[in-house]
Amino acid sequence: MPPPEEEVPLADDETSPGKALKSLEALIEAEPDGVDPEVIATADALRASIGTLEEPSLDIDPPPGIGPSLPHPHVSSKRKRSSEEHVKHENPPKRAPDNDKMHPNNVFADGNPDFFQLAQWHQPLKPYLLKTSDNKSHTIDFTSWEATCELNRALLSTRYGVTYWRIPKGHLVPPIANRANYIHWIEDLLKLSRPKESESVKGPTIAGLDIGVGANCVYPLLGASLNGWRFVGIDVTDVAVQCARENVENNEAIADLVEIRDSRSFDGMKGFTETACADSSILLPAVTYDEMFAFCMCNPPFFESEGEACRNDSTNFGGSAKEVSCPGGEQRFLETIFKDSLVLTDKVHWFTTMCGKKSTTKTLKKLLDSDKKVKAIRTTTFFQGKTARWGVAWSFSPDAGKTNQTPIRRYIGIDDECNR
Repeated sequence: MPPPEEEVPLADDETSPGKALKSLEALIEAEPDGVDPEVIATADALRASIGTLEEPSLDIDPPPGIGPSLPHPHVSSKRKRSSEEHVKHENPPKRAPDNDKMHPNNVFADGNPDFFQLAQWHQPLKPYLLKTSDNKSHTIDFTSWEATCELNRALLSTRYGVTYWRIPKGHLVPPIANRANYIHWIEDLLKLSRPKESESVKGPTIAGLDIGVGANCVYPLLGASLNGWRFVGIDVTDVAVQCARENVENNEAIADLVEIRDSRSFDGMKGFTETACADSSILLPAVTYDEMFAFCMCNPPFFESEGEACRNDSTNFGGSAKEVSCPGGEQRFLETIFKDSLVLTDKVHWFTTMCGKKSTTKTLKKLLDSDKKVKAIRTTTFFQGKTARWGVAWSFSPDAGKTNQTPIRRYIGIDDECNR
């Protein structure tokens, strides 16, 4: 299947250090009060110390196997910018250390990957390497969509066995370690309680539903490769459905485990209930009456409008208007998911979502607390660098309700919140 948009080369002259600096300076000048502090720090570092260094050659064989079976690569606690040349930074900007807060099952729990070694395994990443003044550490250009895209391809291939991954230019490039934390949290929930039909936490008897799978299809790719889970991914745009299917079909090892559905045309549960409006429902049009899922998961659109999304263009990871915005933003989106869950009480064992705003987390928890049919509520925080996202899960299963006081060891051994 041809890609939905023409593939864009991931290395060009616009990534030279001088042009990268000019781009950052233009961004800072356009929005001096709203720009990310990391962007300012990177511009200062580039301005002070642009230079070139020759790269030592290494003969490194690509690692065998799929993600968890791989040995951990050498790790580094430093990350940042890139170009076609190798840039020397006297005072390279640092990202907040994140390995101490990652899920212990995450392949990056021991630290950030060694970017130089990663680039030997995945050569297209090499043009985006930056080198620090000690000539030992490397990072990449996190301000470049192309660089973060190639980083994802390298990580998915070398750590998870996902050998094919393509997305259209400008679409969302999800941070892999953060998304893997979500997968591992669902593992924890399933250890507490899962459907009787599910033989274990891993394997094809666990079926998941990804709401808004996106062109990147990251959750099904990770969940299927890590745990052998079956997935149904749903979306409502041509490009997301087509590209997600392409990403699945070109990974033969897991292709049979993942189905991508277009919610606009799939003949699901609408018409089976009078308690939900098919036009406003998100889940009901996309699932059949006799389907059962161990969990559903969601990374909802963050912004309330396309205009709001366009005003926040300092992000490094892209995102089309449909991927990052919807009427009412993530709060209204999740309120709709909650209403759908009241119809699908026995069809999904764990309803889960990621929240980008803490205020949304609180609003959702109030909704859950107010309904006595909800038997279990769990929350957590996903950390990566300076970024925090919140996870909320709920279940209508009495079996899940029995685990409310059972602690989950997450990241650094702190129990998650539990309100029932």
